[in-house]
Amino acid sequence: MRFNISSIDLTNFRQYRGTQTINFDIDNSKNVSIILGKNGAGKSNILNALTWCFYGVEVHKDKETSVREGMPIINTSAVASLDYNQSTYAEVVVHIITNMGPWTIKRRIEGNKKNDGNLYLKPSELTVIYPVGNQDKVETGEDTQILVNNLLPEALKGFFFIDGEQLREFFKFSTPRKIADAIDKVSQLELLYKSEEHLKLMESTLRKGVKSTTPELEKVQREIQDIENWIEQTKKIIEQKEFENDKNNEELIEINSFLKENNIPKVSILQEERELIDKDIERLNKQIESREFERNNYLVDIAPFIYLKDEIEKSYKIIENKVEKGELPPQIRETFVHELLERGYCICGNDLNGESRKILEQYITKLALSELSEISIVGKTTIIQIYSDIKEFPEKIDKLNEHINKLNDDLEQKKRRKEQISAEIKDSDIDEIRRLENRRNQLERLIGNIEGDIKSLNRDLEIFNSKLSNKEELYVKEMSKDKKNLILKKKLSLVKNSLKTIEESKLIIKAKIRDQVERNTKNNFLTLIRKKHAFKDIVIDENYIVKVLHSHGYNVINDLSAGEYLILGLSFMSALMTISGFHAPVIIDTPLGKIDDEHRSLITTELPRFLHETQLVLLVTPTEYDHNVKKNLDEFLLKENYYEIRENEANTESMVWCDVNCS
Repeated sequence: MRFNISSIDLTNFRQYRGTQTINFDIDNSKNVSIILGKNGAGKSNILNALTWCFYGVEVHKDKETSVREGMPIINTSAVASLDYNQSTYAEVVVHIITNMGPWTIKRRIEGNKKNDGNLYLKPSELTVIYPVGNQDKVETGEDTQILVNNLLPEALKGFFFIDGEQLREFFKFSTPRKIADAIDKVSQLELLYKSEEHLKLMESTLRKGVKSTTPELEKVQREIQDIENWIEQTKKIIEQKEFENDKNNEELIEINSFLKENNIPKVSILQEERELIDKDIERLNKQIESREFERNNYLVDIAPFIYLKDEIEKSYKIIENKVEKGELPPQIRETFVHELLERGYCICGNDLNGESRKILEQYITKLALSELSEISIVGKTTIIQIYSDIKEFPEKIDKLNEHINKLNDDLEQKKRRKEQISAEIKDSDIDEIRRLENRRNQLERLIGNIEGDIKSLNRDLEIFNSKLSNKEELYVKEMSKDKKNLILKKKLSLVKNSLKTIEESKLIIKAKIRDQVERNTKNNFLTLIRKKHAFKDIVIDENYIVKVLHSHGYNVINDLSAGEYLILGLSFMSALMTISGFHAPVIIDTPLGKIDDEHRSLITTELPRFLHETQLVLLVTPTEYDHNVKKNLDEFLLKENYYEIRENEANTESMVWCDVNCS
C-alpha cells in the first residue's frame, strides 16, 4: 500500500511543548519537504517522533531505554509545571494518505508526578483509525501494531526513516552479516519461513503417528529426534557466536578508524601501515591455504605409488624383459587373424592357402594370451609414467614445501611488524590511545577464538547432518516393513521433499535479490558520485562482502571519504527501498553533513529524481542548507513544505515555524 504523510501533530513530545503541527502538501513532481533546525534544536526528534508513533521506539535511542533513561519523553517544562499526583501526556499523531483513503496513527504516553517528585510513565498506547467501507474504524490494543506493519514493517523502518550520521557509517563499520540482514529484510521471505516452520511441525507430528512395530524403528526414531535437537541447539550457539563477533568486529573497526583519524600523526601513520599489513596477512593466508591444498592433493595422489615403488619398478622390468624376448607379441588382435583365415585371403589380395595359411594358424596360437599381452603392453606405458612421477617426487615436494615455507616466513615477518606497531602505539603519552590499543589487541584475540569455535561447530554440524541423513534412510527402510505405515511414509516423503524445495527456493530468491540490490546500488552510486571515472563497480559477493572497485581494480571500501560513504549508503538504502515493494515516505536526518559542496550538489539534484513520486523529507542544519542546495532543491520544493525549528531564549523548548500560510 502506498502512503504519504499529510501532517504530524506533536504534543509535549521532547522539546515541543503544547501542540506543534507540520502540514505537508502532496505533489509528486515537487516531492521534497525541508525542516531546518540548528543542532540540538529538536530536528532529530521529529524523526524520533515518527518512529515512536509507528513502532514505539525512537530511531536515535535504544528500545529498552528510550523511555526509562535520560530525559523523559514528555516535555520537561510540562512535567515541571505539574503538582504532586497530577498527570500529563505526550502524544504524536501522524495523518497519512493511502490509496485506500486517509489513516490516522496516534501514540500516547501518560505520566504521573508522584509525591517523591519522580515521574512515573504508563506504557504507551497505539491507536489506528482507518477506513472500512464508508466508515472509519478505530483500533487499539495489541493487534493494532499489525496494521502499522502492513503499511511499513518495523524491520524496514531503517530504509525509510534514516539517520544520516548512521548512514555515513553504515558501510564504514558494517559487517557482512549486517549487509545480509538488510537484504534479507527486503526479500520478504516470511511466507516461506512460516511454511518451513509448519512443515517441520507436521513432520514431527507424522513421526509420532508412526507405529513402532519393530524395536529398531523405535530406536531410530529416538536417535533422529536426539540428532535434530543437537543440530537445532548447535545452530543457535553458532548464531549467538556470530552475533557476538559482529559486535566485536564493529568495535574493532571503530577503534581502527579512531586510531587512523586522530590528530596524532605518528599514531595515524602506524595505524595506516598496520591496515596495509593486515591486507598482506590476509593475502598470504589465502596463498598458504591454496598451496597447502595443492600439496596435500598431490600427496594423496602420489602416496600409493610411493609405497609401492619397489613393486612398480619390478613389474616394469618384467614387462620390458618379456617384450625383448618376444614373449609378449606385438599388438595384433586375435580376432583380426581369425577374420583373415575365415575370408581366405590376405589384406594384400593374395589367397591364404598352403604354407601361408599354415603360418597364420601357427601364429594364432602365440596370441592365446593376447588379451593379457595387450593389457601388459598398455600397462607398461602407464607404469613408465608412474615410475617417472615417482622419480620426480622428491624435487616436486621440495619445491612445494619451499614455497609454503617462504610464504610462512613472510607471514611471520608481517606478524612481528604488527607486534612492533602495537608496542609503539602503546608507548603513546595519551591514556585513551593506550586503552584503545589494549582493547584492540583483546578484540583481535577474541574474534580469532570465536571464529575457531564457529569453524569447529560447523564441522560438527556437517558430521551430524550426515548422520541424520543416514538415520532417515534407515527410518524409511524400517517403516516399509509394516504396511500400516505406508500412508505415513508417503506423507513424510512429501513433507521432506517440500522442505527441500523451500530451502532451494530461499537460496534462489536471496541470490536474485542480492544481484538486484548490487545492480541498483552500483547504478545509484555511479549516478551520485562526483568522481565518476574513478570507480568502475560495486560488488556484493555471495558472502555479502561489499567491494567498491577502483578503476584499476582495487577494492577501496576502506578508503572512501565521508561523502563517498554517505553516497554509498544512500545508494544501498535506495536500492533496498525500491526492491522492498513498500511505498512509504523517506525521511532523512542530516543527509548532507560532512560532505563537500560537489557531492551536496549531486545528491540534491539526483536524489529527488530517482526517488520520483516518493515523498522526501530532509531534516537539515543551516550549514547543510546553503545557497547552492536551496537553488538545487527549488524545482522539487513547494514553499508550503518549508519549515524552521525555532527555540526559546533558554533553548529548552522548540516550535515549528512556517513562513507562509501553512494550513
